[in-house]
Parts: sequence; structure tokens; C-alpha cells
Amino acid sequence: MQRIAILGGGISGLAAAFRLRELARERDTPIDIALYERGESVGGCVQTLRRDGLVMELGGDSLLIDKPAAASLLRRLHLEEQIVDVRPEFKGARIVHRARLHRIPPEFRLFAPRSLPALLTSGIFSPLGISRAAMEPFIPPRKDAQDESLASFVTRRFGREVLDRLAQPLIGGIYSGDPKRLGMNATLPQFLELERRYGSLIRAMQSAQTPAASPRLVGLRDGLASIVDALRAEIGDAIYTQSSVAALRREDEHWSIAFSNGSWAQADAVVCALPAHAAATALREQDSSLSDLLEGIRHNSIATVNLVYDAAATPKLPPSTGFVVPHIEGRRITAATFTTQKYPGRAPDGTAIVRAFIGGALQPELVELSENELVTIARDELSQLAGIAGAPKAAFVTRWRSLLPEYGLGHTDLVNQIEERAARIGGLGLAGSAHRGVGVPDCIQTGEAAAESVFGYIRARKERV
Repeated sequence: MQRIAILGGGISGLAAAFRLRELARERDTPIDIALYERGESVGGCVQTLRRDGLVMELGGDSLLIDKPAAASLLRRLHLEEQIVDVRPEFKGARIVHRARLHRIPPEFRLFAPRSLPALLTSGIFSPLGISRAAMEPFIPPRKDAQDESLASFVTRRFGREVLDRLAQPLIGGIYSGDPKRLGMNATLPQFLELERRYGSLIRAMQSAQTPAASPRLVGLRDGLASIVDALRAEIGDAIYTQSSVAALRREDEHWSIAFSNGSWAQADAVVCALPAHAAATALREQDSSLSDLLEGIRHNSIATVNLVYDAAATPKLPPSTGFVVPHIEGRRITAATFTTQKYPGRAPDGTAIVRAFIGGALQPELVELSENELVTIARDELSQLAGIAGAPKAAFVTRWRSLLPEYGLGHTDLVNQIEERAARIGGLGLAGSAHRGVGVPDCIQTGEAAAESVFGYIRARKERV
């Protein structure tokens, strides 16, 4: 029986394992699957803490359900009934401007205004900043196709203030990166296309006959870890935890997997769903050039702090899902989510959950502070910015070290090179957030694509024999 090993038990690896089980049934091809995870549990950054009626996300809290990979997997796992939408009375987020929470301008598509009145009424730009941004229709489009940083693109088209006050907290938060390093080709290619087609983003916004529909973000009633729970139930007998991969080598048409504890395993094909830096280490002996390419993907760290309050302590929260914080504000948190306002059923009546994000690409040193220090930072900042009074009833700190990939300049070309190099090695599929999308649906898609690739490889090899 052919054996496929999956390295990494995050959502990409789990999705790969589940898809392989499906393919084996659909094609009547028996295979043995083994998923190796270095930690004590699977799920990666998809973790939900459920306690005393509380539902707290430790990593991501939402799915972009418009992406087919997410909707399809939820349907196949029979989780559709768990889907919950953002509470309509609290839709929309805020942004910090001079230590106060302002509504994120509704007439903007991320950092691009639809009109001059949108700039004038935004409330977060100075007269000079508005004047500079209003010149955008007269800025000639860039002619060459070379990748450009987010910072360069936004500053070139709208000026520094739009970058610092809007683009950095919004895009830098989504892609966990420094705008000076983030590449437009990998993060916002649609804006490059609008510039090429219309010569101006403002003109592009005005030319649209109907405004672009807002993406549908959803949560799950019992937290996103419900996906992990369902996948684990389907493939649990194939999961091996506390199995840290040290090296991966191809020998005589088989893969040899060496683990940090000195043990080893064999497989006919491998899906490598490790973070890029871990994959680089594992593949160093097999292909140093591929390893070097993988090491070119930078990873950042962040800490999340879930704070549980009596609802009486949060009467001043605005009717929104949370807020983002521009780095220029000089604060010690990058964002906050009003968890119990974002999704229903997150806590018993009379209880409020607020989550703060600390660290990231621009303040990496903060992630290494003690738990008490991180809780103190979160409490102080939420008190000053959101008017939350009193001490929380409970606090939960989670650190995500070197797990947030930064899509830097040339990332798309780099991933193309990685995939081309990996394709030269028989029976190797790559998956994970470091490649072509950082969200949970993107991770699901890469895991399933890698599963289909290696399944096709072993089927073709079997037919040759």
C-alpha cells in the first residue's frame, strides 16, 4: 500500500489529509496516510478556547466564506449550520486617530477613496493630507511591471498620510507585515490592475457602475476550531503528535523522514505543510537551492490577549467590531476586537470579551514580554482608547512566534520558483500560508491542491509499475 506523509498539523496539513481520504474513496485507491505534528495538538493558528460558556479565538476568528475552498470544506464536514454572520448592529470597525476611535471611512475601498468628498469627510486626514490625496487622478500610472512595495505605491498615489493613517494599519494587519517590505503583486494585485486600466484609483472607483460587494466574513458558532475538531474526527487515526521533523530526504523513489527524537519513517510521497522556515530546514540536505528559496519568506510574530470583563466595565464601546491602530500613533497594541459585539454567542449575558493584538512586524520585541506585562499593556491601552474600566475577570495570552508569513517584494516570483523547484523532486507537495494566501480558506486550498498533486503522482507511478 502506498504511504503519504503529511508534515505539519495546521489547517493546511489537516485539509490535505482529509482530501487524501476523499480521493482514496473516490478513486478506489487504498493509501496509508500519516500526519506528523511537532506540538501536542493539531490546528496550528486555528485554536479556540471554550470555557464556562466563553468562546475565545486564540488565532484567527473569521473565514472569508466567499472563497470556494472554505464553503466547500464546511459543507463536506457538515458544519454549515454553525456559520454565524457578524452581528449587523455592530458591523464596521474603527481606527485610532489622535488617541480617539473614528469610523473607518465607509466611502473607501481599503485606502482608496471613491471621491473627493470621501476624503474631506473622512475625519482622519489633515488639510495637507487631503490636498495631496486629492491629486491622485493627476498622478501618472507606473509603466514598468516590477514589483513595488505597499508603502511606495500608496505614497506615490496618495501621499504619506494615507499610508500612515489608513493603509498601514489595514493592510499591514491583514498581511502581518511592514508596508516598506510588503509587495503589491502578492498582496493587492487588483489595485495594480486598476491603476493600469484607469490610470487612477479614484477614477476606477468612480467608473464602477456598482460598488464592489463587501466580502462576507463569518465565524462558527463554537469557534473556528470546530473545523479542526471535525477534521481530527475524520483522520484521527492518522495523526502523530510530538513528532518534530528534522530532515527530509528522497532515497530510491521513497522519502525518508528523520525526526528530532532520532526516529524515522518512510513514505512514497510527502505533503510539506510546515512554515516556510521549518520546511527550509527539513529540506536542506535534499535540495539546498529549494531550502534557500524557502528561507526567503520572512515570518513575523504576534501575541493575542483575550480579556474577559463584566459587561458593566464596557459601556463606552462604540457599536463596532473593534479597531485598528496606526503605528504612527505610538501605541503598544496593533488592533483590538470587541469579540462579544462581533459574533453572537461568545459569552453569557453580562460578560464581555475584548481581544488585543500586540507585536507584529513593527513591534516584534513586545511579543517576548512576560504574560503579566502583555496583559498590563492590553488593559492600559483598552482603558485609554476604548474607555474600559476596572480589572478583567480573566486574561488569556497566546504567542504566535514566527508563524505569520510576510509577503515581501517579489513574493509571487519567489513562490513560482519554489513551486518549480519542488516539482523537479518526485512526490513532494507544498502547502501553507507562506505561499499564496494567508487566510484559513487559502490554507485549505493549498492543502487540498498539494493532496491532489501527490495523489496523482502515486497513481501515475502505480500505473507505470
